[in-house]
Amino acid sequence: MSRPSPDTALERFTEDLKQRGVATKQLTLTRHFLRHLLTTMRDMPQDGASYRTASATTLRNFPEDPHFVALIRDFYPYWSGEAVSKPTSTPPPSLATGAHLDDILARMESDPWFQQTIAELERHLHHLKCLQRYAEDLARIGLEQANIDARVRLIKLLLFTIRDVPQNTDTYRAGVDKVLTFFPHQERWHTFVSLAREFFYFLAKDAGAAERIQQQISTHELRQLTAS
Repeated sequence: MSRPSPDTALERFTEDLKQRGVATKQLTLTRHFLRHLLTTMRDMPQDGASYRTASATTLRNFPEDPHFVALIRDFYPYWSGEAVSKPTSTPPPSLATGAHLDDILARMESDPWFQQTIAELERHLHHLKCLQRYAEDLARIGLEQANIDARVRLIKLLLFTIRDVPQNTDTYRAGVDKVLTFFPHQERWHTFVSLAREFFYFLAKDAGAAERIQQQISTHELRQLTAS
């Protein structure tokens, strides 16, 4: 397999990033970092060992950030000629060093995914299932899509607010009270209270929850709730 020139590899890599929707500012930073890497490698043998050495040197000249480690990993198949399209998610063997592993472990342990307990995951899954049933019943009774979207968005805000607390009537009520403080006009609060009241029956898995839906709440009322 032939190795492309460094400039060609860089162009292919950034073009794929661009097609994936990466922002222009991020592309500029990517080019800047990788050009430093390629410049460092200019007088080195073009092999994996040199890539690893140049990577370590380049990283020392930039702020410590897992993003730069990821760039080195993803750019390797383009530099070596192995990539044909999108950046790979598999790190090259030459980069599997202890320092890089420490970066990834630190990133993992700081991620909310790592912090979640089984109880939290089960609660979030329950919320999502109830929200899905709610949206399906809203559609089944014939509400317009704009109305459904507005209701679901507001209920998601409530679920986001109570995502980290055990589920019971008191925490639900406290969540409703907290969300109300986000809305600028107190005279419209009753709209959200009505919405939260109808969704509570879905959250409680009430068999007659659909009958609690208040169809008279208009799309205009829902939008006015968040209007400044």
